[in-house]
Amino acid sequence: MTDTDPPPPTHTSADGGVTVVDGNGTPVVHLTADALRLPARELAELVTWTAREAADAVRAAEAHESRSAADALAELKNLRDGLRQDGLEAVIERKRAEYGADQDDLPPEDPRAMSRMGLAGEIPTAGLDAAIRVLERFQPRPGAPTELVPVTGRATGPEETVTVESTGEYPIAGVLLGIHARALGPEALGKEITETAAKAVADLKDRQRTQIDGLDLPLTMDQVDGLPGEMDAYGQKVRGQYEYLRRQHDDIIRRLHGK
Repeated sequence: MTDTDPPPPTHTSADGGVTVVDGNGTPVVHLTADALRLPARELAELVTWTAREAADAVRAAEAHESRSAADALAELKNLRDGLRQDGLEAVIERKRAEYGADQDDLPPEDPRAMSRMGLAGEIPTAGLDAAIRVLERFQPRPGAPTELVPVTGRATGPEETVTVESTGEYPIAGVLLGIHARALGPEALGKEITETAAKAVADLKDRQRTQIDGLDLPLTMDQVDGLPGEMDAYGQKVRGQYEYLRRQHDDIIRRLHGK
């Protein structure tokens, strides 16, 4: 996390005994001394439900920003088909307000500024075809199962007093505490739950990787893991091209006006 990144979200149980940081990412659990007065089973349930509530709260806050690959594929196809059937000018008129294409003062990193490149007359639909082909590679093949059987990751702490289960829905989906777990104290027990949860998440990812690789998809998970770096590099290249073209445009305008 950099200095400009917002802090991870924090969620605390109603009684204040359990706090979960980054509930939908890499959860960190903090306990108070009062929480350890609960019986081990009740404390485990309190940690579990607080962790689940933390994950639900994060997802609810991000729900309006979430889009599936199928949504992106459908929108790209609509844009491409519109360009081919109705022409560039008609598409621009429909999308101008939505993309903010009339705002000349947008910084280059603003997504709406980048969208103007997609509506420029010299950009062919071949770029859209390429993006569509990439997304189509991740669509289920005919005859392939459309739904995965849910898998669960599981890990037990080194002291064997803490066991955590992780699912695709909840990084901490379940917690089991041994009868001697509370003897560790609030700080040590919170740390052990946190570390065990991280191992459970890692176990879940390994199980999911094995399951997905068994679906005969065009790309393996190892290949998918390398895609973000490739996309970042491509994005930087596109941004550099955009900035060069913008400077070239401004230079031409200055020359036309004799400045």
